[in-house]
Amino acid sequence: MSFSSAPTRRYFLAGAGGMMLSRSAWAQAPAATVVGLPELPYQKSKLIHGLRWLNEPQHNANAGDTWTCTWADDGNLYSVGDDTSGTGQEGWNLSIYKVEGMPPGHVVTRINDMRGYGHANEGHWWKGAGLAAIDGVLYLGIYSQSVPRVGSATRVSFNADHSSIIKSSDYGKTWSPTATVEKPMFPGKEFPTPYFVQYGKDYSGAIDNYVYVVSNDGGWNNWNRMLLARISRNSFKQLDRNDWEFFAGAGKRGEPSWHRDRAHAEPIFEHKGYTSMTGIQYVPAVKRFVLGQWAYVAMSGGGDRPASSAVPMPWPERPKPDQADQTMLCLYEAPKPWGPWHLFHAQPQWGPAFYTPGFPAKWFTQGGKRMWIVEGGNYRGPAGGYNFTVQELELTL
Repeated sequence: MSFSSAPTRRYFLAGAGGMMLSRSAWAQAPAATVVGLPELPYQKSKLIHGLRWLNEPQHNANAGDTWTCTWADDGNLYSVGDDTSGTGQEGWNLSIYKVEGMPPGHVVTRINDMRGYGHANEGHWWKGAGLAAIDGVLYLGIYSQSVPRVGSATRVSFNADHSSIIKSSDYGKTWSPTATVEKPMFPGKEFPTPYFVQYGKDYSGAIDNYVYVVSNDGGWNNWNRMLLARISRNSFKQLDRNDWEFFAGAGKRGEPSWHRDRAHAEPIFEHKGYTSMTGIQYVPAVKRFVLGQWAYVAMSGGGDRPASSAVPMPWPERPKPDQADQTMLCLYEAPKPWGPWHLFHAQPQWGPAFYTPGFPAKWFTQGGKRMWIVEGGNYRGPAGGYNFTVQELELTL
């Protein structure tokens, strides 16, 4: 195992677009008392021994976060940014971006501000989750967000409800149908943060003729478990809820069972208080699916709305005054999207509270032995890190 050193979840910082934070600026950020890792739920991988970072985080000028990426048939990556102002001054709940080229020379361009889903920090808090390119069509998971409340996994667990999947046949310029809270694909917390299991270009290299989608049990950060759903690739374009089925457990030989009723769903991953919104990427170099999990392990002041939920935070109730926000990064591998999972990287302090890791297949070298991680910077500061961020890594085998 390797170790390395308000009203909304992510508020819009006026004027943040276009700012980048230099290495020296990060070094000048207030020192934090590093909180250790919580007890981790899965054993160490025997296949992947860890990773090594090959460079420092590279920050792009586009302000926003989440930055889920997918590799489309036109050769470009497409990404969804949340609470994003791009390189301008006006922030939106979510926007669609095109990402051209290879890091560190990649170019990120906003192609649709999705203004029908509202301004950041006002109105209805629509947020983007997973984004996938499949057979020439882009698919986006979208959900309604709210602040922590009674029923949240922890006092800092922002809520997601009433999720849907919408699609675009013109590389993100237009989308249909319109997501609504009145008629969502997945009502309430049935499947609140839909993220896709990703493969290669335009979903090439998929293990079978299904599209797999994962979700945690409640919201953006620090929930408890992940569920898996699938739909036939041939019928996916219809976006019919009746075509979906949920993973309902595995037999003694690991064979999965499926059920159309969400009540029969069994988790594929569990870590109480530390399971956040994320996706899964297939890595051909190791013939494994990689799950990048993250969570807050400390938050200065206890979070945005600590009194909104009766459930305590998973770290000490009164963190020391000099503790800054801190997230952990844990990477797991499995032979199938439903597991079994094994840990190969555990990092107690992941940047200045980075989150939502992704591993675009377009940026793989040697089938993914070397790759670039895409991550969001801390929405609570320091100023300049809240943008499209990438970093190169190498798996140690």
